[in-house]
Amino acid sequence: MYAGAGFATAARLKWDPSTYVPLRELLPHEYRAAAALLLAASIVLFLLAHLALAALYSRRARRLLLVMYGCVMVMMVSAQTAWGWWTGVRLAGWAHSAQAEELRRAMRLREHLAPLLQDLSQWHPLPKKLNNLIKEAEADAPRNGYVAVAALAVFLVLQPAAAALSLLLAARTQPTRSEDQNVSVTTSLDSERRPLRTAYKNGRLVLV
Repeated sequence: MYAGAGFATAARLKWDPSTYVPLRELLPHEYRAAAALLLAASIVLFLLAHLALAALYSRRARRLLLVMYGCVMVMMVSAQTAWGWWTGVRLAGWAHSAQAEELRRAMRLREHLAPLLQDLSQWHPLPKKLNNLIKEAEADAPRNGYVAVAALAVFLVLQPAAAALSLLLAARTQPTRSEDQNVSVTTSLDSERRPLRTAYKNGRLVLV
């Protein structure tokens, strides 16, 4: 599910102008890093799902596959933590820049834009459509933010839990007994191939 959502969001960052134009213009470096990391994380999650499925149905290599799953998940969590720290530092520095101050002033002037668009809509329908888009975006922004924060929180809990569970299962998985079975079969075959020796003791033939 998260892999599919990551692919969809990465596609929107690449081809949806309403998504990538503001981010690209305001935060170009963070935008490129987020787009690349989101695509890479989605691919890794997609492959990890197949790796977990293979570990579930495998008997001989289950322990190895579980260790691989846990190690890759730990590396993925570490990469995401490093990216989050880097992005937070960059955003904190950007918030005190002149560009951020211009954006805040433009947001304050937004209150005067709606009456102007209403007046202009008397002569052309385009200002009315723009005003409706602005209202829709303002109404959807809080809901989208809540959904994104909740999904991110669940994702941050599931990733370490999946890594810990896979490593715990790998530690409790017993090694396969194929080698012991091979040894026992070889021993029995060797004993069958040995020649039988007998000896005469106390008037009886006994095996030596």
